[in-house]
Amino acid sequence: MRRSLPALLGFTLGFPLIPMLIAGCAPSLAGAPIPVDQVVSQLRPQTPIPIFLPDAVPGMEEVYVHAYGDEDSYGVDFDYVADCNGATACSYGGTWAQRYEGAMTPAEILGMSETVETVTLTNGVSGQYANTCGAYCVATVMWQADGVLYGVSIKNGEKEATIALANGAIAAGPR
Repeated sequence: MRRSLPALLGFTLGFPLIPMLIAGCAPSLAGAPIPVDQVVSQLRPQTPIPIFLPDAVPGMEEVYVHAYGDEDSYGVDFDYVADCNGATACSYGGTWAQRYEGAMTPAEILGMSETVETVTLTNGVSGQYANTCGAYCVATVMWQADGVLYGVSIKNGEKEATIALANGAIAAGPR
């Protein structure tokens, strides 16, 4: 099932939750560890897109992971509770990717009207940071590589935490 970029950014519903609680880490920059091998093994049959996934979620002590994908995209939600499935009320944020080879900026694609700031990420990757608000705010960092638009988002997130999440995904490399 193909999801639009705004849907990927909006923490979509309708895909199976990886039934796993990751617990026990003290709050730190390292955050809650992600079951990377399980997420990648679930996504790999669904999408050929390189999966950029951090090893941990900064700012969380425990995380439930909800992953979904198709031929042109994938998303991984980081949730506070097991049955959240990326729903707004119980989702921390996530990471996502969508094939895109156009000339528009990530902010233009997502229809963001707020100020977008260029940021330098790990390994010199150029990205864009935006914090958009409606019923709640979403801090987002996006970057493009090899015809794919990648992004991470944190609901009501701080710039530093969102950049840390993006840097973690980039530093881990494609999986």
